Amino acid sequence: MRLAERYVLSYALAIILSGLFLMIIGIREIEIYYAVYLIEFLVSLELVASFRRSLGRDLRPIVIVFFLGFAYTVAQRILQILS
Repeated sequence: MRLAERYVLSYALAIILSGLFLMIIGIREIEIYYAVYLIEFLVSLELVASFRRSLGRDLRPIVIVFFLGFAYTVAQRILQILS
């Protein structure tokens, strides 16, 4: 199995396990799920990119999309608090 395939499988497993854990402890805010998934993605990317730099460059657009989504959720939360 190639490194990219192992990365995708390990990230999918991490999402499933963390999603189940957050559901068990009763978290219902989508922002928390998104933040946990983003942290998992970035940590696993750093672990894999240390072995293969091209994978890190290839996944850079996905990182940008994740951060734009995170900025959007933060902006929504700030607007919700201010209103």
